[in-house]
Amino acid sequence: MFKAHGRPSIGLLLIRLVVGTYTLSLGIMQASNIEDYINKVKALNFFSENTAFIFGFITPFILIIFGALYIMGFFTPVTSFTLAIISFLKIASRGFFPTEGIPFNKDLLFFVCFVTTLFAGAGLISFDALLDKRKKKIYLPTDTDNKENKVITAEVITESNDIVKTEEPVNP
Repeated sequence: MFKAHGRPSIGLLLIRLVVGTYTLSLGIMQASNIEDYINKVKALNFFSENTAFIFGFITPFILIIFGALYIMGFFTPVTSFTLAIISFLKIASRGFFPTEGIPFNKDLLFFVCFVTTLFAGAGLISFDALLDKRKKKIYLPTDTDNKENKVITAEVITESNDIVKTEEPVNP
């Protein structure tokens, strides 16, 4: 009853859906009133005037594009890295405690989620997993299988893109 029964891919999917939806909607809100967002970035006085303009203009569109890619689990390492950098810059510009009464900067949570998917990947429920043709599925017998000899079939992909099929008997 107290054992974890989930799969890591479900957790990664939930992280991608929630954080990606927030990122996508934040980008849409910022892009809908781009002039105000640029002025907010300039008001932080973290960047120079020109850098603040460029960062304020480009960031909403990056959030929209990479938020959608993050939800789909497409190009996850690049997507996670890009969004982690944006989160890090937000944390650096606002600090860990941006306003009184808030325990910490919410972007810290998003940064941790982006770093998690950067190292863990998108999981099996993603476009990355669908497009990854180099994954090998090898089924090993378990204790519940009958005690007959099993055969493991695996496709080995070499650097010259030749597929070699091997079959080996497995003795339980």
